[in-house]
Amino acid sequence: MDKALRSFTALMVLASISLAQNASAVTINLVYEFDGVEPVQTYATVDITQNGADLDFAINYVGNLGPNADIHEFYFNLTSPPDPVTGLAITASNATTTPYTVLGPNPSIAGGAGSSFDWGVNLGNGSANGNLQMATFTLSADQALSVGDLFETSSPNNTPPVNLAVHFQSTVTSPGSETIGGIVPVPAAVWLFSTGLLGLIGVARRKKTA
Repeated sequence: MDKALRSFTALMVLASISLAQNASAVTINLVYEFDGVEPVQTYATVDITQNGADLDFAINYVGNLGPNADIHEFYFNLTSPPDPVTGLAITASNATTTPYTVLGPNPSIAGGAGSSFDWGVNLGNGSANGNLQMATFTLSADQALSVGDLFETSSPNNTPPVNLAVHFQSTVTSPGSETIGGIVPVPAAVWLFSTGLLGLIGVARRKKTA
């Protein structure tokens, strides 16, 4: 890798981290069915909002898995350098009967299709909280959490890497349950920034060749 490309890569990483850490809210569309059988389309959305040192989550099922699809578990990774996340807890939720519980990080969460996540939230098994198609909860930890902490990915066998996923039960698809993942959207500013840098690198290379 030449010097210009190394500089470009380093700047892209710094820009991505800066924008991610400064973001206060993000919406992730869950579009990738982990078995790779169902089409790529929006099955659910996950809204994440900064709430002081905590993170508010809202998971909404939007369709395509049948009328009785039930949100069962939520999977994600968290990075909070330089220290690992400790004391992760749910401080508020819309659970009606069975409290939502934190899963992980030891053991890690098997998301299916070869994927593995550090953390998860059990949102009730089957009908424990009714036919759950909307779930809200707040995550807190011993240290401050930020939206940017969710940018680490996991890699299912049949889809692109994903940042987080939801497991659904009682779907109309075979075998009656599905795990759907999504990618945290990269801010448009990063792509504009990268396009400009690529142009500068191209100009520099042409001048060097000349």
